[in-house]
Amino acid sequence: MCALCASRCLQRAKIIVILGAPCAGCGTQSPNIVKALNIPHLDTGNMLRMAGLAGTPAGLIAATMMKEGVLVTDDIVNKIVQDRINEADCANGFLLDGYPRNAAQSEVLDKYLAGNGEVVTDVLVLNVPLEGLKQCVTHRWTADGGDEWTSDYLAFRVPNSLPAGAEPYCQLDDLKNCNMWDDWTHEPLLRRADDNLKTLAERVKIFHLQTYPVIDHYKAQGVIRDVDAYQQERKVWADINKVLGAPPMPDLQVVKPSSLTEAVGVSQVLKTTSAFAFVAAAAIAGLAMAVLVRPRSGDMAEPLLDA
Repeated sequence: MCALCASRCLQRAKIIVILGAPCAGCGTQSPNIVKALNIPHLDTGNMLRMAGLAGTPAGLIAATMMKEGVLVTDDIVNKIVQDRINEADCANGFLLDGYPRNAAQSEVLDKYLAGNGEVVTDVLVLNVPLEGLKQCVTHRWTADGGDEWTSDYLAFRVPNSLPAGAEPYCQLDDLKNCNMWDDWTHEPLLRRADDNLKTLAERVKIFHLQTYPVIDHYKAQGVIRDVDAYQQERKVWADINKVLGAPPMPDLQVVKPSSLTEAVGVSQVLKTTSAFAFVAAAAIAGLAMAVLVRPRSGDMAEPLLDA
């Protein structure tokens, strides 16, 4: 047995899948979960992107398909996810965000985990009515890494960088005037061009079509954890904490960048070292058209009909 598998056998790994309609709050609550449980956040979009940058066989195929605007097939996505969960930081569990996206992926995941003597322990379903989703998309700002923030929506966090009463503003070509920064990663927060009511309606339809079978699949296993995500953000987190049995956590907010210079410095590093991430928003919109993953800041989105 491999050392990683042996390590996992010492205690049952906490393997969590987070599901929710577009703007349900997966990107808002995922950082809380990974901090509370000390497990990695495995976001499908980031996994695909990093596998491409790392030059893994599956990653290179995915990158080529995305550049060509071709749907990344389940077998490639499955392989990239499997490669990632075999890494050492997943020994005690992990949070899957954006995968499995359909019933077939669920079956592949279960079979792969069973080979290591593991199972999905919790499927966290964030429930928000359509009215709440509409409120969310008109005020959502996202970091390239996947964190979600808001300028005015009760179930999301408002970043510390936004002064009370100020108009939110952030453009990559004008970062010195940006007042929307991720409290944790210091990434600039951006509005998605496709965060609008028309696209939301289309995304919700795809969510129902693709993801409800995943929920049914895991309901039979008794691991569904339903949470009302249309309430104040800290109350949502308290409910998640309870259903997951996570350790009590104090305020998970952290301070904003100590200075604008520091924040802009971080953003410059991001633009240099992950040029793929920012340039891909325009140049590799294949992800926005080709891969079924939870919407991101522009380069990571569900396909249009987009979702």
